[in-house]
Amino acid sequence: MSSSSKLISPFAKAFLVASIIFSLFAFYLSLERPTIIPLESTVPNVLRTLPDFLALPQDEVIHWLPTVSVLGICVVLRWIPSTNLTRLVVRSILAVLTIRYLVWRQTTLNFFDGLSLTFSVVYLLFEAISMLASLLFVFQSTWTTDKLRHKQADKYEQDVNKGAYLPSVDVFVPTYKEPEYIVRRTVIGCQAMKYPNKTIYILDDTRRPHIKELARELGCKYITRPDNQHAKAGNLNNALKYTSGELITIMDADFVPFKNFLNRTVGFFQNPKFDLIQTPQFFYNPDYQARNLGLEHMLPNDLENFFGYMQPSRDTANSVICCGTSYVVRRSTIEAIGGYYTRCCVEDYQTSLRILTNGGRLIYLNEILSMGESTRTFADFIDQRLRWLQGNLQVYYCGDDLPIWTKLNWIQKTYVAIQLYYCFNPVFRMFFLIVPLITLYIGVLPIVATVNEYIYYALPFTILNIISFSWACDYRLSFLWDEVYNTTFCFPALQRLWLVLLNPFAKASTATRKGVKAETKNYNFHINWQLLVILVFSLFGISIHLVGMFSGLWSAEKVEFQGKQIMLFWIVYNTVIIATSILSGIDQPVRRQEDRFPLQKACKVYIDGHVYDGYTSNLSESGAFLVVKVPIDKNIINNIINQSAVIEFNEDDFTVEAQVIRYRIKKKYLHIAVNFKNVSLMQNRCLVEMLYCNLNWWKQRKKPGFTDSFLALMTATLTLRPVRNSYK
Repeated sequence: MSSSSKLISPFAKAFLVASIIFSLFAFYLSLERPTIIPLESTVPNVLRTLPDFLALPQDEVIHWLPTVSVLGICVVLRWIPSTNLTRLVVRSILAVLTIRYLVWRQTTLNFFDGLSLTFSVVYLLFEAISMLASLLFVFQSTWTTDKLRHKQADKYEQDVNKGAYLPSVDVFVPTYKEPEYIVRRTVIGCQAMKYPNKTIYILDDTRRPHIKELARELGCKYITRPDNQHAKAGNLNNALKYTSGELITIMDADFVPFKNFLNRTVGFFQNPKFDLIQTPQFFYNPDYQARNLGLEHMLPNDLENFFGYMQPSRDTANSVICCGTSYVVRRSTIEAIGGYYTRCCVEDYQTSLRILTNGGRLIYLNEILSMGESTRTFADFIDQRLRWLQGNLQVYYCGDDLPIWTKLNWIQKTYVAIQLYYCFNPVFRMFFLIVPLITLYIGVLPIVATVNEYIYYALPFTILNIISFSWACDYRLSFLWDEVYNTTFCFPALQRLWLVLLNPFAKASTATRKGVKAETKNYNFHINWQLLVILVFSLFGISIHLVGMFSGLWSAEKVEFQGKQIMLFWIVYNTVIIATSILSGIDQPVRRQEDRFPLQKACKVYIDGHVYDGYTSNLSESGAFLVVKVPIDKNIINNIINQSAVIEFNEDDFTVEAQVIRYRIKKKYLHIAVNFKNVSLMQNRCLVEMLYCNLNWWKQRKKPGFTDSFLALMTATLTLRPVRNSYK
C-alpha cells in the first residue's frame, strides 16, 4: 500500500462514498422525473404499427397461446429422454421461434432521433449476433456419438483383455510445483492400471530432488530438463526425446486414472484412422461456486456440460478438443506435426487443431475413466480460465502454422467460429448488463414495444430456450447457473481480452495451484469489484424509481412507456444474477489437505485391547470417520481421545494404524474420527486405489430442472449464506 493511501482514513473513504450516493439521490429527486433526459424526448409519442404479417391477434387471450403451448412442451420434456432424435425435434421448434423473434425484433427500433436510433441499432446488432451464435450452437450440439463410442469401446476392449492387442504405452505425468502427495497419488493410480505394457514417467519441470526420490521410491521413470521453455508443451516435447512407446497417455499430476483407463481406450488404435482419443475430466471435489454457496449436492461443475455433452457433439464433425489430460495419442501423430504446439500459452486445444489441419482424426469416449482436482478458490478459477481464454484466442494469430481457415472443412470451421465467439462472449455479457442501466438512468430506450408483443413473440422463445438448455444436456448444466458463471467471468475476461488484443503473446500464468488450503474466508472484491459497482447502481436506480413513484414526485405516466417495463425486468434479473455471482466468489475456508469421500467400508477397530465391528462413514488418504456398531464400554469412552487404534479393512485385506482425535455418541453407537499414522507405501497404495481408482464412492447428484435451479439461486442469494457463515 502506498504512503498516500495510508493518509486517507477508512472513515473518510466511507464518507466520500456516502456523499456521492447522497448527491446522486438529491440530483434525481430534483429532476422531477425518473431519468436524466426527459422521456418525451427519447420515446415516440405515437404508437407503432406492426406489419400485417406480424400484427397481434385481436383477442388478447390468443396472445398467450404460443407461450402456453411452449409451456406444455416443457412440461412433457421432463418425461422425454434427451436423444439425438428428440433433440432434433425440440431444437427445430426452437429455431423457428428464434427466427420468429428476430423478425419481430426488427420492428422494435427506436426511430425518435439519431441518439435513440444508434443506441437501438447497436443493441439489436449485439442481440442478433448472440442469438445467431446460439442458434448455430444448437444445431452443432444436437447429434452425439455416445452410443457408437460405447459399443466400439466394448468391442476393442476384448482384444486388449485377451492380449491380442497390447501396444507399448508411455504414461506421462507432467508436474510443475504440485505438492509431493498429489504427484504420489497420481503415479500410484497410473501404476494401478491393469494394462501390462506400460511405462510411467514423472516429467518434473521444477527439478526437485524430492520428486526424483519419489520416482525412485515408487519405481517409475524420472525426466527433467534444465529450463522451463514453452511450459507444459516444452516439458512434453522434451520427454518425447527420451521415450519410445507406440502410444502416449497424458495424466496431469492432479488426475488419477481408473484401473481400466487404458483397457477402455487403447483398443481404439487398432483402427489406423484414429489418432487421439479424449475422455472426460471428472472432479472429485466440488468447484468453488458449489462449495461457497453450499450447493454441492445439486450444482454441477461448470465443465460437466462441456465434457458430458459438447465434446460428444463435436465428435460427430471430427472437431473434438484435446483437453490436456486423460487422453491417449499415437506417438507417430505427435511426431508428424513436429511435437506439441508451443506458440500459445496452453498446448492442448492448439495441438488438437494442429492434428486436424494435418488431416488427423480425434475421437471422444464419453466415459468417466479418471478423476482430478477442481479449482478450490475463486482466484484460481479465474486465473485458470483466463489462461485458457488467452490460449484459445492466440490460435487466431497463428494462421501461418495453424491454417484452420484453409485446411479444415466447412463444418469444422463453424466450430472454430463458435469458439471465437465464446472468446468475445464477455463483451456481449457486459453490454447486456449495462444497457438496462443506461435506460434506467439516461432514458434512451433501445426497444420500443408493448408488453403484449413480448408475450406473443419473446416469451415463447425465452421459455423454450431456457428449459430445453438443461434438458438437452441431460441436466448437466442449468441455464441460470451458466448465466452466473458467465457473469462472474465477464470483467476479468474483458481485461485479458484487451491485453491479448494489444499483445497476443503476452506472458500468462503457467499452471493452476493445487492442494490449496485457507484458514479464513476471502471476499475477493479486488477481482469482482465491477460487479459490485453495477449491483449498487442497479439497487440505487430501482430504489429511486420506486421512491419517486410512491412519494408522488413524478406521476406514473412519466414512468410508463413502451419498452420501459421490459428494461426494468432485465435490471431485476441482472441484479439477482450479479448478487449470486458476487456471493459465489466469497471463498469459504479450505482446511483439509485431502478430501474425504462418502465411502462405506466394513472394518474392525482395535482399541485398547478390544475389537469392535464398524464401517467407515467417510474416508481419505490421511484419516476416516468410523461408526462402531456395537456400543462401547463407557470406561473406555472417557479415555478414548488420543488413543492409538488399528483399523483393519476386511474386504481389502490391509490394516493401518490410527489415532483417535474426536468422538461423539449417536443413537447409542460410537462415532469416532481418526488420523492415520505410520502409513507405509503399500498402505498408501491401497488407500489411493480404494478412493481414486474407480467410482465406488460416487453418488449421482440431483439433476436440477429450471424450477430447482431458480429456487436454489434465490435461496443462495436471499439467505446470504457465504457472508453469514462463521468459522472458529
